[in-house]
Amino acid sequence: MSDPKENGQCSKPGLGCFVIAWISVATIALILSYFIARSNGDVSFIVPSISDTTYKDPEGAIFAEFFNATAILTLVMMAVRYFQVKMINREIEGSKSSPLSQLNLLSNVFGLGSALGVSVVANFRSREVDNPLSAVHIIGAVLLFVSGAAYCWTQTFITYQLTKFNVNTKTMFLVRLVISSLLSLNVLIFLVCGGFDSRTSMIKPIEIAGNVAEWVAAWCFGAFGISFCKEFQKLSLNIQCIPKCSGKNSDALKYSTIPVTGADENTTDSE
Repeated sequence: MSDPKENGQCSKPGLGCFVIAWISVATIALILSYFIARSNGDVSFIVPSISDTTYKDPEGAIFAEFFNATAILTLVMMAVRYFQVKMINREIEGSKSSPLSQLNLLSNVFGLGSALGVSVVANFRSREVDNPLSAVHIIGAVLLFVSGAAYCWTQTFITYQLTKFNVNTKTMFLVRLVISSLLSLNVLIFLVCGGFDSRTSMIKPIEIAGNVAEWVAAWCFGAFGISFCKEFQKLSLNIQCIPKCSGKNSDALKYSTIPVTGADENTTDSE
């Protein structure tokens, strides 16, 4: 007979909700800013760069608001993945360092760089080409795409390592490998073609190629993130408050006990 506590734990919603929230917010930011920019006539050609659809208000302000939320959710997802892999590595290797733990730490560094790039792109929008803010925006875009691609590759290698312990399937590894490869190809095309600020009346094939690659790379990030949804659904988050310098967890704090002077310190709200 199953444990009621275990059934209650399994009935809680998993952390896949963070993935759904992340992809939803990012998609709204991209699509809404594009359609508003098109309807206002702020972009003049069929495939504008993402930056072109956000350099004027109100679409720029809407994009910034949603993309700042995207940056926060990106950090949350990376933290969940980091602790998930750390938990698995502890069960497999114990407390000692291993290639898996080193990859996990490295991926977190790349992930932090990518999240920072998301925030910079959101808050330093691209305007006139000679505006100093455009240079900051470009740096943020490069940081976002390059660090993001590096994060996807390290996570792909982590997935491969986890297939050896039957944590991940080979199919999932191949899916992430294909997405990472397609992402890297489009990031390279995007950087070479320089599809950042091409708001001119003349449409050049190289500009269109760069803009298409930028949009494809953005959707590759989305596809890679969605691949974690099923895994995250099997996880729950437990935040515990413990006394400072106690050296161990305190069961008393499970009941949010506040000791009262002169009262028995072992008394809890449950008694």
